[in-house]
Amino acid sequence: MGYYHSAYFAYGIHIPVDNQAAAWAESERLDKELKKHKQRCPDVGHLSAGDYDHDRLFLVTKSDEIPLGQYGRASTTTPEQRANWNLQLANAVHALGYSDIPDLEAPGWLCIPDLS
Repeated sequence: MGYYHSAYFAYGIHIPVDNQAAAWAESERLDKELKKHKQRCPDVGHLSAGDYDHDRLFLVTKSDEIPLGQYGRASTTTPEQRANWNLQLANAVHALGYSDIPDLEAPGWLCIPDLS
């Protein structure tokens, strides 16, 4: 059995889930639910990544994988683009039922390591 290492630069927010099974189930739910909300949040998708069997869940608008041994930088965006993404992420948070999560962080650029 081998391991695959990667990392992502993504613009978005972390959505806390209780455990790995919850992350997988929530990812499957998001595959279906985000399609229903493409009009209000067309750039929003999701990303599951983390430490082997402890994935974390993220709502993202932009995500670039950085392969092992490589480097990268967060995409160059304008303040207007980030404001648009922030609005789309806020719409998605509300539509997907995450607005009641206490201490949900504001959107921003994230560096997300992944081991699978």
